[in-house]
Amino acid sequence: MDKNQKHKLERYLKNATRFFWGLGPGNQKENYRWLRASGFEFNDGAYNHVTNQLLENYGIEQIIKRIVILRVKELYSPKALDFLKESWYAGSRPDMSFLSHYGIKPPTPFLEVNMQFNFVERWGDLAGVWFEEIEPIQDFREMIK
Repeated sequence: MDKNQKHKLERYLKNATRFFWGLGPGNQKENYRWLRASGFEFNDGAYNHVTNQLLENYGIEQIIKRIVILRVKELYSPKALDFLKESWYAGSRPDMSFLSHYGIKPPTPFLEVNMQFNFVERWGDLAGVWFEEIEPIQDFREMIK
């Protein structure tokens, strides 16, 4: 990963926080427990404080390799990711019926779903970062498969 790409992903992590914190299992306490179980050490505090510690102590590449990619692979089948990718590149929001067909259960960090009215409102923070930034990086391509 080149220096510019690294800095861009660090900015996404700091500013589009749902791309990272939306991957966790729940609230702040559960997310911190999950990170510690994944081998990350940090002092508790606000999300931005923990984010800065993770960047300083582990770097963006380790965060993506050890958390983001592994969690996405855990949450989504390859077919589900292909479906989401096709929808992203087509510029369309997936229909709810397709989500269930591909085993995608809201809440999902790729999409913001209105459960009251049962429709996809918009793409989530993870979608653009994943499809436009993480997937194309050669260093990560093999890990994603």
